[in-house]
Amino acid sequence: MDNQKRFKKGEIVFKEGDPSDVVYIVQSGRLMLSVDRGGKKMEVTQLGAMQIAGEQSLNSNGKQAFTAEAMQETKILEVPAEALKAQVEKAGPGIKLLVKSLVEETRQSRQTLRTVKAETEKGPCPQISIPRIFSLLNLVARHTGKPGAASPGQIEVDWSILKLYTARLFAESPQRMRSLLDLLAKIGQVSLTSTKNDEGEEELNKAVIHNIQFIEDFAEFYQYNLYKGGKSEIIYVDPLAYKVAKALSQTAQTLEVNHKGAVTLSFDSALKDLKENFRLELKATHFDVLEKKGLFVNRLSSEKGISIQFDKAEFARISGFWSVIVEIDKWNDKGHVDMKEKEELAAATAGTGCPQCNAVIANDHKFCPGCGIKLAA
Repeated sequence: MDNQKRFKKGEIVFKEGDPSDVVYIVQSGRLMLSVDRGGKKMEVTQLGAMQIAGEQSLNSNGKQAFTAEAMQETKILEVPAEALKAQVEKAGPGIKLLVKSLVEETRQSRQTLRTVKAETEKGPCPQISIPRIFSLLNLVARHTGKPGAASPGQIEVDWSILKLYTARLFAESPQRMRSLLDLLAKIGQVSLTSTKNDEGEEELNKAVIHNIQFIEDFAEFYQYNLYKGGKSEIIYVDPLAYKVAKALSQTAQTLEVNHKGAVTLSFDSALKDLKENFRLELKATHFDVLEKKGLFVNRLSSEKGISIQFDKAEFARISGFWSVIVEIDKWNDKGHVDMKEKEELAAATAGTGCPQCNAVIANDHKFCPGCGIKLAA
């Protein structure tokens, strides 16, 4: 049952999120274990001869927590986990306990190493800090803030108090919290009020959080998916999936839902609205990219024609979360929150963007440089 394989430099042995049903024993060469964080590869550790990967399959049937890539020509022995489990079960109680203990210790050590790498990851707001900073804002706002008058979910927070709690009680960076408030203000979740100090400079005075439940829900959503076994696709934003989800959510904003919370609209109507308002030529491939992220659109046929049905609240929730993640990615790329940058207008402007992916196109383009779609003459 043993299977010896050779991998050239750069070849992938297995990917993060793949089924974990094989134990990989490195016989020669070198493997790198890494994780994907927002499209960027973060190295966790490297394995040499007589080291193993995929060890968690001996204690569970989970998914691969890492991606394994050959750093040079590498020879690996692939052993089905079930075959090893059977051999372990035949051994004495002491051997079984020893194997399980070593496997668990290896798993925990690699998870700890991944956490340490994530904590030292460069960037204003690394992944591991995202759920923490949002949870901190939620806790301090609920504990020290005053209810706003506009809506039940609104809370007014004094910046000096928030900054104090951030630095002294939670040992978090006040600058990161300040940037987070800017980010939330940029997408309309927070309103900021400033006053002039003695030197005539503008200083932040207070922040009005319009929907504190959104902040709490996002923190819970992100931390759950970040620490979920394997790679959780939903916290890695696909630009096209985000655009389609947001467009459908806004199109269905005023429509009533059925007893299951689903909204139904004519396919022709949706096709027209998305083309006119969002420059999107709605196709089956758009539904496919949504399904990869866990958002499902049902297509229904009746005497009246074809219609589509989806969970209105879920689409609004996820597209709202994705809007935050998109801005966090920009924050990390630029090193700061660009308050001057405005979200692209949804209304179509003839000849400025691809109808499918919204990439910039010129008048002489016959095919989209972004997605390759053939453009109308």
